[in-house]
Amino acid sequence: MDKFKKGDMLVVLQSSDRNNVGKVGAVIDITDGDYYTLDVMPNYAFKEDCLKKAHGADLIREERCRQIEVEGYDTMHDRHHTPQVLCRAAVGYALHEDPSKLVADAAANLWPWTKDFWKPKDQLRNLVRAGALIAAAIDRLQYEQE
Repeated sequence: MDKFKKGDMLVVLQSSDRNNVGKVGAVIDITDGDYYTLDVMPNYAFKEDCLKKAHGADLIREERCRQIEVEGYDTMHDRHHTPQVLCRAAVGYALHEDPSKLVADAAANLWPWTKDFWKPKDQLRNLVRAGALIAAAIDRLQYEQE
């Protein structure tokens, strides 16, 4: 994870005040290496139509955060899996809704863990999970490079 310093400019992706999401903020305090206090600058807001509904990247980010915070699947957990294993899981979810039964069955067979953890949902949710697993694979690669 990138380390920021006081004065860096960031786009607010998460906030207890949903009105601040998508706005630009300046780092004003750093409590530790992972948490930052931002001074949000409302004059630098993104276009309002961009904030009306969650975009795919937002949904993926939220799912990745849920995986880390709720499931405990953080980088320390993921270091026990290769990026390829995380990608196989992602492909399984991404292809699960394929209209071809052959592809859908192959997708389930790509699943690298026990069937207890294979929990496909609707197509949108599966794609969001796939994206979050790809993000986990990227995090894992970055962890290797540190």
